[in-house]
Amino acid sequence: MKRSIGRAIPSTDSLVIFDACVRSMNFTQAGNALGLTQSAVSRQILDLEQFLNVALFERAGRHLTLTAPGKRYWEEVTPLLEELEAKTIRMQMRHTLQNALNLSVAASFCNRWLIPKLPQFLEQNPRALVNVASRVGPIDLSRTEFDAAIINAPSPPQGVMTKLLFSIRLAAFASPGLLKKKRRLTASDIATLPLLHLTGMPDAWETYLHRMGLDDVRVSAGAHYSLWLLSCEAALAGLGVALLPPELVAEDVKAGRLIRLSQIEIPRNLSYWLAWRETEDNSPALQAFRDWLDSRCPAI
Repeated sequence: MKRSIGRAIPSTDSLVIFDACVRSMNFTQAGNALGLTQSAVSRQILDLEQFLNVALFERAGRHLTLTAPGKRYWEEVTPLLEELEAKTIRMQMRHTLQNALNLSVAASFCNRWLIPKLPQFLEQNPRALVNVASRVGPIDLSRTEFDAAIINAPSPPQGVMTKLLFSIRLAAFASPGLLKKKRRLTASDIATLPLLHLTGMPDAWETYLHRMGLDDVRVSAGAHYSLWLLSCEAALAGLGVALLPPELVAEDVKAGRLIRLSQIEIPRNLSYWLAWRETEDNSPALQAFRDWLDSRCPAI
């Protein structure tokens, strides 16, 4: 069989065929998936077994089962094949496009701000490719394949370059159906409505109503949501009033899907930041993306 030159490993072709056989447990089906004959697949597996000096499959007529060594080898080798494929694709993308950007984005910002506006960036940068992964919680860019990340944090993360996008403030929003055509609401009116709570900010409604002038603040119990994204969807569905960053619902307010209940805002000790490794500072895609954010964030 073919083997890697200078390495005590089989060829990737034989490993790919082995993986296909495990997934289908049928040499004919594996061959059909790979464009090979059943005999060619069988021969490759036999050669691989001889190379490893171990039986990978038990054969009973047309029925296949993995041996214990075969199962262990497949579980160890498959992740390496997937990692090799991912890194190869990434290298191909960088070579052909020269403008690929792998971006990790805080979940609520990703769904409610970035994705709806991303077509504008791509229209201005038609050769750019932005790969987006939504994420909850902190990220260590030194341990990931991402070029940059958009996060929310009290202060800029250490060890990376950063750009402040905007500081987070919260205002109250509700669907028109929940308000029953009543647009001018006092703090007492709002306090009687179903209030949607963010799990990580238990004092937010008390602070907001106090800022509106309600001295005897009695916040009603209500549903709790772990993300602004979920609170926003709940408010759009008419489940209650949500405290949200205005930047994340600007289009919903403009379209009349949500109504802002007052001009009161309460600051939170959080901001959205763009963070990137210093080694990526000269990336054309990242530079273009930063410039685009510069043009968008002052307006919001």
